[in-house]
Amino acid sequence: MHAVQRPLLAHLAINPALGAALVLVAIGFPAFPQWPGGRDPARALNDALAAGQKEQAEQATEQILARPRVDLEVLLETGAKLAGREWFAPSRAVFTRAVNDYPRSFEARYNLALADFALQRLSEAQDVLNGAQRLTREQQLAREYLRGRIYDALGQNLLAERCLDTAFRGAPNQENYALDLGLFYLRKKAYVKAMATLEAGTRHHPDSIYMALGLGLAQIFGDDPARAIATCRRILSQEPDFELARLMLAAAYYLNGENENCLKEAAAVISRPGAPPYLYYLNAASMLKMNSKDYATILRDLNMANKGIPGCAFCYFAQSKVHQEMGDEAAAIADLEILVGRLDPGFSQGWYRLSGLYHHVGRHADAAKALDRFRALKTAETDRETEYLRKLFLQALPSR
Repeated sequence: MHAVQRPLLAHLAINPALGAALVLVAIGFPAFPQWPGGRDPARALNDALAAGQKEQAEQATEQILARPRVDLEVLLETGAKLAGREWFAPSRAVFTRAVNDYPRSFEARYNLALADFALQRLSEAQDVLNGAQRLTREQQLAREYLRGRIYDALGQNLLAERCLDTAFRGAPNQENYALDLGLFYLRKKAYVKAMATLEAGTRHHPDSIYMALGLGLAQIFGDDPARAIATCRRILSQEPDFELARLMLAAAYYLNGENENCLKEAAAVISRPGAPPYLYYLNAASMLKMNSKDYATILRDLNMANKGIPGCAFCYFAQSKVHQEMGDEAAAIADLEILVGRLDPGFSQGWYRLSGLYHHVGRHADAAKALDRFRALKTAETDRETEYLRKLFLQALPSR
């Protein structure tokens, strides 16, 4: 994953109530009380974490939890360190002890809910949050935010939106409140709301890579690719090697009709090892729109895209066009038969082109059936490629 990706715990909560616990993920433990009878387990945990030794870290954690009394600060620090490694099961055990020993601590409950959320123990996360009492306003907003994330994961969209919106309106300066509400709207195709939310978040966090990334996606699919180009350029001025932003820039050029710029952007990146497969598709599609006769390169790029993109329907659609232009109607038909037969039976333009090819090679009965399928689907194809690219981008986004 790209270097600017933040730890999952930091993705899930950036709020003052958790500041102490989360900062420790980055800067390490302060001095702990000395432990009698052998090696200090906190020091052993630090060493194990630094070496990436999960088993030793769990053993040290068990030694810490075996003490009859452990300070809340020690428990929060220990759990945060384990969560920073994304070792959520032992982290959950530590935060569970913190909640049991210090039931009034919101930080303990919130961190336990975060660990449960990461482990997909969603009902448990809800129960832990519901047990919090006598909260400050900031803590109430933090609880609403995490409730929104949980409702979103459960598919309860109205409750998710209500909670995320409450948190964002209550503290618009909190990065994750704006970011997650914006991404929620983006996934629900509410692009106007997504742009408004992420633009507000960007005003508070002008240097946030992920805020700008979400805004760029909202602009691309909210029919404003020109502004998306400017947003992507701003991201790349901060992080020149951020591949997802580079991919977004190429897509924004493509959707804005700037095929030559898209081709230049895509070609520059796919010359490097490990280039995103989506760029190969954009490179090939741009070449097709520019009426390139370099069929070998186009087919090579589509082949690379097919290898990296599961079920790439548009790859086969473009490949069929190339084969048809090359005069290889059998290959063009085979491409479309794979598309509508295995990948996407609802791809109406695939049926339409297949009908024409069947008719041209004398397969009139098959042509009639394909045309009937096209008419039965009654699918508007105007924005289908944009929608397909949207799906690919959301799949390419780092999980949160």
